[in-house]
Amino acid sequence: MWESLPEQWKKCFEEAWTAYCSGSFPIGAAITDENGEVISTGRNKVYEKNYEEGQVCSNKIAHAEINAILKIDNLETNKNRKKYSIYSTMEPCALCFGAIVMSGIKNIHFAAGDGLAGATNLIKANDYIAGKKMAVNGPITDMEIVQLVLKTDFVLRRGHDTERIIAPWKRNCPIGVAIGENWFAKRKLQEAKHTGKPFGDIFDELIIEARARVHTT
Repeated sequence: MWESLPEQWKKCFEEAWTAYCSGSFPIGAAITDENGEVISTGRNKVYEKNYEEGQVCSNKIAHAEINAILKIDNLETNKNRKKYSIYSTMEPCALCFGAIVMSGIKNIHFAAGDGLAGATNLIKANDYIAGKKMAVNGPITDMEIVQLVLKTDFVLRRGHDTERIIAPWKRNCPIGVAIGENWFAKRKLQEAKHTGKPFGDIFDELIIEARARVHTT
């Protein structure tokens, strides 16, 4: 399961887990070049105060996709950027979707849909965006479940406006939210964080539990 994931998705989820462990929203992103090689990664750093050169932190716009984009050459002189792809563990919000559009990246892949804040439905919002001829791919079932476990646990621990935030995820991916609620109650992600459990092991455990639930329903 984890071992068979493409490298770009591994990078995304490793960044998301680092964000979780650092107290920020667990979202990670990666950008691949025209050859499919990972050239940039980023994570949500909204609640992180440790500054890294060229990255946004401790700010409401310190999103994973933004931080990944800030690491690449996206000027008009770089013609190859139009062949780049961006991957994110969560559907890009309006801020990040706009940044992707303006960066020149044409291919968007996301693991989990976001019925609350996701904005990839803006792909044809106006003639300018439609003219970019962008492609959007997602969600992806197994990875969506894993991502929503992370996000559900995080939101429940923050304890702010939880029902409004989680309800759209529950409609679209009830298994992911149910496992997230269960793991939150049992503090399983917190335990994994404190013991330094590799995220690959967490990923596999979640997929096994999700598939077991499917077979028993």
